[in-house]
Amino acid sequence: MELPLVWIILLNYNNFKDSIETLESLEKINYSNFKILVIDNYSTNDSYEELKEYSKKHKFILLSTDSNLGFAGGNNFGLKYLKDKPGEYILLLNNDTLVSENFLQILVESLESNKNAALAGGTIFCHHNQKEIWYASGRIINWRGLAVHEFKGEEKNILELGFVRTTDFVTGCMLLIRKDVLKQVGFLDDKYFMYLEDIEFNLRVKRFGYNILYVPQSVIYHKVLGESQSKFKLYYSVRNRLLLINSGFRGIYKNIAKYYFLLIISTKIFYWAISKNDFYKVAITALKDYRNNNFGIGSGRGWLK
Repeated sequence: MELPLVWIILLNYNNFKDSIETLESLEKINYSNFKILVIDNYSTNDSYEELKEYSKKHKFILLSTDSNLGFAGGNNFGLKYLKDKPGEYILLLNNDTLVSENFLQILVESLESNKNAALAGGTIFCHHNQKEIWYASGRIINWRGLAVHEFKGEEKNILELGFVRTTDFVTGCMLLIRKDVLKQVGFLDDKYFMYLEDIEFNLRVKRFGYNILYVPQSVIYHKVLGESQSKFKLYYSVRNRLLLINSGFRGIYKNIAKYYFLLIISTKIFYWAISKNDFYKVAITALKDYRNNNFGIGSGRGWLK
């Protein structure tokens, strides 16, 4: 029996070296029926030219956007391209990851065996310390409007992480989607541009009655060393947290989460006004943009790397 066809979307922005390393690791997997779509998200360096040259000797499709669409819009660019293409699954995969040989086979098998599941993701270890967990299932804290990576920062082996089970969300770093479901639930929300669009997508999928699976034995490694707070990340985290609470949560939890977050961010803004004026200005701008419905890239353009 022929294996289901999986399309893998890699989104590149100014980072062709990591993208090529990811492509090289994908060439070694044991799943045979897959195709790769690489999207250059309007890089400002020579990424597109480098990837185009690399594609001459390696099998993948390379497309380029006409502007920087962010994580949400860039992946949507690929999802729209694949909308009418044959295939059973689409995998969103960060371009700064390295994959294990059987990661895709295990993910596909999990969805093939669970017909009411629409999404699946596996274990993501840190590349710089391959025992340290970055993601190993996700938990939504409704009253805080918060998504938490379980076991993040802990060192565990695969045997300690148990078996396939349902989870609240799967990170967009490694997200296998049952393609037919997109006709019903739609794509990622372009309003987010960057950060938390994957959480909103998971919550939307669950509202349609589908399950989401965490598959511990499907393993990749994410290059997260050096991750830190930045003005760019702060802007989208603040603006989009409110957007997520408003669009992703229902009933009393929405109100509690909104007031909780405003209390926390107000305290931080007060502190930044005294000690870190640049963060203060960014957070104020993010709140104003949320209030004024300035979504998509918004004012984040000024902090875009």
